[in-house]
Amino acid sequence: MQGEKRPRSLGRRMGRVLVSAALAVGLAGAPSAAPAAFAEERASAPSSTMGEGQADRLLSAPQAGFAAAGEDVFDWATDAPSANVRSTDVLPAAFDLRDEGVVTPVKFQNPWNSCWSFGVASASEASIVSEAARQGIDVPDEFTDVSERHLAWFAYTPLPADDDSGQGGEGMVSVEGGNARLDSGGMPVHGTSLFSSGIGPVPEFEVPYRGKEGTIVTGTDAQGNPYDFYYSRDDDWSVDEVLRFQQMIEFEESAQLPSPGDYSVTEDYEGAERANDAIKQQLLEGRAVAITFYADQSRPNRITETGYMNPGNNESKTWAHYTPDELPISHAVTIVGWDDAFSRDNLPQGKQIPPEGNGAWVVKNSWGTDSGNEGYFYLSYYDTTYCNPTFFDAEDATYAAESTEHVYDGIYQYDGAGMGDGWWYSSTPMQFANVFEARGFETVSAVSALVNEAGSTIDLAVYKNPSAIVTETGRLDPASGELMWSTTQALDYAGYRTFELGNAAFEVEPGDTFSVVSSIRFSDGTYQISAECDDGSYDVAYTECAPGQSYYTDEPTGIDNWYDLALDDMGGEGASDDFWFNNATLKAYTVQTPERAFAILHTNDVHCGVDETFDKEGNATSIGYAGLSAIKKETEAAFGAGNVALVDAGDAVQGKPIGTLSEGSYLVDIMNQVGYDVAVPGNHEFDYGMDRLRYLVNRSNAAYTSCNFDNLSAGKTEFAPYVMEAYGPTKVAYVGITTPETLTASNPAHFKDADGNLAYGFCQDETGQELYDCVQQTVDDARAAGADYVVALAHLGERGVAAQWRASTVIANTSGIDVVIDGHSHEQYERRVANEDGEEVVLAQTGTQLQTCGKIVIDPATDTISAELVKPPVTQDAGTAAFIKGIEDELGKTLDAVVARSEVKLRAYEDDGFTWAVRTRETNLGDLVADAFRAELGADIGLANGGGIRSDVAPGEVTYGDAIAVLPFANALCMVEATGQAIVDALEMGVRNLPEPSGSFLQTSGLSFEVRTDVPSPVKLDAEGAFAGADGPRRVQNVRVNGQPIDLGATYTVASITYLLRDGGDGFSMFEDANVLVAEQGLDYEALISFIQNDLGGVVAADSTYANENGAGRITVKGGADPAPLPAPKPGDAQKLAPTGDAAATTAVLCAAALSALACVCGSGLAARRRERVENPARLRENLR
Repeated sequence: MQGEKRPRSLGRRMGRVLVSAALAVGLAGAPSAAPAAFAEERASAPSSTMGEGQADRLLSAPQAGFAAAGEDVFDWATDAPSANVRSTDVLPAAFDLRDEGVVTPVKFQNPWNSCWSFGVASASEASIVSEAARQGIDVPDEFTDVSERHLAWFAYTPLPADDDSGQGGEGMVSVEGGNARLDSGGMPVHGTSLFSSGIGPVPEFEVPYRGKEGTIVTGTDAQGNPYDFYYSRDDDWSVDEVLRFQQMIEFEESAQLPSPGDYSVTEDYEGAERANDAIKQQLLEGRAVAITFYADQSRPNRITETGYMNPGNNESKTWAHYTPDELPISHAVTIVGWDDAFSRDNLPQGKQIPPEGNGAWVVKNSWGTDSGNEGYFYLSYYDTTYCNPTFFDAEDATYAAESTEHVYDGIYQYDGAGMGDGWWYSSTPMQFANVFEARGFETVSAVSALVNEAGSTIDLAVYKNPSAIVTETGRLDPASGELMWSTTQALDYAGYRTFELGNAAFEVEPGDTFSVVSSIRFSDGTYQISAECDDGSYDVAYTECAPGQSYYTDEPTGIDNWYDLALDDMGGEGASDDFWFNNATLKAYTVQTPERAFAILHTNDVHCGVDETFDKEGNATSIGYAGLSAIKKETEAAFGAGNVALVDAGDAVQGKPIGTLSEGSYLVDIMNQVGYDVAVPGNHEFDYGMDRLRYLVNRSNAAYTSCNFDNLSAGKTEFAPYVMEAYGPTKVAYVGITTPETLTASNPAHFKDADGNLAYGFCQDETGQELYDCVQQTVDDARAAGADYVVALAHLGERGVAAQWRASTVIANTSGIDVVIDGHSHEQYERRVANEDGEEVVLAQTGTQLQTCGKIVIDPATDTISAELVKPPVTQDAGTAAFIKGIEDELGKTLDAVVARSEVKLRAYEDDGFTWAVRTRETNLGDLVADAFRAELGADIGLANGGGIRSDVAPGEVTYGDAIAVLPFANALCMVEATGQAIVDALEMGVRNLPEPSGSFLQTSGLSFEVRTDVPSPVKLDAEGAFAGADGPRRVQNVRVNGQPIDLGATYTVASITYLLRDGGDGFSMFEDANVLVAEQGLDYEALISFIQNDLGGVVAADSTYANENGAGRITVKGGADPAPLPAPKPGDAQKLAPTGDAAATTAVLCAAALSALACVCGSGLAARRRERVENPARLRENLR
């Protein structure tokens, strides 16, 4: 349908309020020069403050009989017509707002024909003063003086062409431009259009009524008297564009009353009487009323030819106006009171038709205090030209010299020209709509519509996120989406009518859209065309409509078939008078969504601990992801879905078979199911290699961040340094920090290029300063980008971590961080640590494997931060539990195969099930793993890092999954020749953090030693955290190989994993020059299975060397010296330990009957797997990805 011209039943109907070029001359006020009729006026610059004592009178106004806002003082007449009117027999006979202290001083409009802006300003000022009195607010005088120049200038100054609102260039156009736009005339409805658009009012002191140079015109009148009563037209009267949308107050209503007269003259005075009563009602409620009429300029002893003004004489100034003839309106003034008894004899007599009765309005003029009765005159009720009565209902507000808190904070609108050139109607039903996109976190609180005639009926509705497409037109249906509010109302008044949504007000955030949909039916049954229009030549108005802004429907083409006003030609535009329709005259008003508390749920070091776990007594010891999902939903119910975040501080995807066999995919899928928002990569996120990490990050719904993980070859960070999230109007920056220990705590080979040079880095140096600087710069950048709070999502740790890289150390060397959510050291705490400015920073960590869930609550309103750990037991979310079960059932087909049996518990943890035993002391499982490595390759010594042993084995059947759970990293075995010194250095490196745990703590086979924790560690680390030597007494003592003291100069064969011996993992750089005997052979968990089956007969027996859960006594940890220390080892004293087990036989044997079923899934047999490096442990993992 785009571009097709479809004829409509449209007829041009000039309403009582028009804007056209002809009226620019018609609404002149005082002459632009100083003619004889004004020769005796000697006004000074207009007053910008209230009269003396007026503020005091103002405060007593509520006792003067004003109605409270919205309160009806009188009953409506039961027979009132479409324009509701008060019953005339209960209105007081006389009333004057001047007596109530709410009328501001008379001003002088020369040298411009800008009377309409003075009428609007005066009516607005009275409303401001009376509303303030009603609220008991002491308003500074300067805020009761509205700038007329601001109104007059912007009424005819379109938006700049480059305005970023998308409506650039739109607005009413002054034909002559420059200062001449102040002579363009206008009507009170211009004020309603400006105010409803957020343009003014501003105080007089901001934009005074004079040129910027302030030149006063002086001269003499016809009698030779000097005068200096106005400012020069030749000055620069322009108003700076930055002041366009200044607004010291808003108006809850800015509307037109029923019009008592018309320039076309109506003979039905009964209608005028009812309309007069409506004006009186507004006056009684403290609001002056701006009107337009035909103005006569007679003065005492100088009566014009028409003689519609009776000024009286110099002794008795009557100043009464009455026009009985059909004449065009020419002036705008302000009604401030009435007198029903004002005699018609005071009105012009003689050649004029006398008025039918008594009664007149008290009118405030804008021709200075020398005109009329100190600037006022009377206007007969029977004047046939006064029309367009307009009132302004000021908001409840608090005024201050610096700012005003408005009812609304934001306006959404497209109608830059307001009503445009004129008003149109359709004989058939029509609907119009505007669709807006939210700019921020706001609450849609009100909408408004331009209503052309009093007595109309409006159907109005508001929808959120309309998205349906109309099949017949291919356009958006703005009446789709969620209906948020609707109303049908008969409207007493015309103008820009505002409708409060009340309890239906709703919140939007960036990315949301909402629509305002209306249909307006006039009292005669025709329908308003609610779109701004121009005449194509742009002589009076320029309007522009962009696609996706405004829409319409009409009955002939289907009332539900929406068209786009920018794309679809409405009514054969251009066929008649060259008029064009553009944006709908509908607006929305918003308030900033208030700051409210929000919650950040956090986890760390889950290590594939996806399920809820229990101790021997059946007590829950972890919450599991299903429990976390339930916590998240409960928290969302308490805080609102948009005010809850779920974040992870690293090490989620590695640690158990579910991670190993899927290379992290299943963990990412589960985290997506739960609903994570932000994550930082921990060291074990890198275990599958960089390409796999990138794949997992892309698979994840969470945004990954790390400010210090640098791609050195690309010269930038691999991930965003921070992620900005918003909770209502509050912005939070999540700054990711990954421990520099990752270079050694994951596989170092992943961070090097083909030449062995570092391709990636973590801002590592020996002092930590490089890391601190990086974090500080990121925090500063986030603050500069608007972050209200900064949360560091860190994988740094405390216990067992190099001091310079601990979370508390980073806090102590930075500022601007509010919360550090930490991981890596598997601890549970929430505490506060001082930053470098002495300010407290919340530091929290949840342990490991979902022992707990952290909950941070930030309340911007009180600027408080609280932290807690949510501990088990917790409710389990059924949907998440079912999702996880589906994955585990699939894995179970492989992992449940039984491969061995154990008659004892094989220990990795302490009794609490979460504290690592294998990282601080010898255990039977550590012995078993080290023995398996040694036996598999027939080495003198077997070494297993405690950080690589990840699970206990319970007594009973040992499954394939159990073996992978113990050694989930799928590391390949290797064997090297190493000197005794290198081996002792490795042991020293492993115990450097004792008594704090360390993943580098070595479990041994064929080797025993003692460690003295009372001796400070002599280990020195390089900038990457690798072993760089020892300086001082050694902690490791009495090292024996096969019972003999180790020979520091001799060489021994050492079996372990490539991560330690070849890649320098955990900082074991002492083996980098070792002679490699077996580069890669088999996988660690396969070697464990093979050792139990072949060397132990398939059973870890209760009477075996592994019976004691605390190990076979290979490692002795001491807190002090023995009475008689053993002699230190000397070169040449040691003998090689005979290998345990038949390596050849082990290599040849497959994984027994329980594994035979897996052979087709896992690839070739065990022997074949040992002969080559397996990047992916088996085809099984490929199938599970």
